[in-house]
Amino acid sequence: MIDLRALHRELLARHGPQGWWWPGEEPFEIALGAVLVQRSRWEQAAQALGALTASGLREPARLASADEDHVRELVRPAGFPRTKPRRVIALATWWSARADAVTALDDTALRRELLSVEGVGEETADAISLYCFSRPAFLCDEYARRALRERGAEVPGTYRAFARALVPALEEAAFTVPELAELHGLIVEEGKLRARPAAPARRG
Repeated sequence: MIDLRALHRELLARHGPQGWWWPGEEPFEIALGAVLVQRSRWEQAAQALGALTASGLREPARLASADEDHVRELVRPAGFPRTKPRRVIALATWWSARADAVTALDDTALRRELLSVEGVGEETADAISLYCFSRPAFLCDEYARRALRERGAEVPGTYRAFARALVPALEEAAFTVPELAELHGLIVEEGKLRARPAAPARRG
């Protein structure tokens, strides 16, 4: 079983405290970013998010009732113009109707509702649960897969199987929600560092 506390200590020593890692300040802004960044770079998602903000559509009720063709033009920088407009409108519709009632839902029920929203898959549901609603979640993304595999852990092929396999390690680590949020940020920073090409050797 992987020691996630040891992983947290290792990455914290290497990268330092991450603080509030996920881009965005308001919960709905963070959730929008989580949908817009799917299969895109953050720079593209941020451009789309900025266009929604400039058009006054970062407020859930206004976005939920917005014209899809108009939204399509605004979020075009994030790619996938057929699906992402529908997805951000679906998220806004759910948020307008249900976000205020989330405190009455347990973690499982919240995740189930999020997964029912068009375009919200398991990774996005975990990101929204953790960073928007302060619920315990571990993002079993590609960065996490790589980090754990490099440290000798067996990583199942699917997101759901990976999440199930991590349950004992997460129970043993007993992270708080802020620690889980920081751990994800640390794992991403580690992944980015390893993805950077090595600097060329200096001559002379």
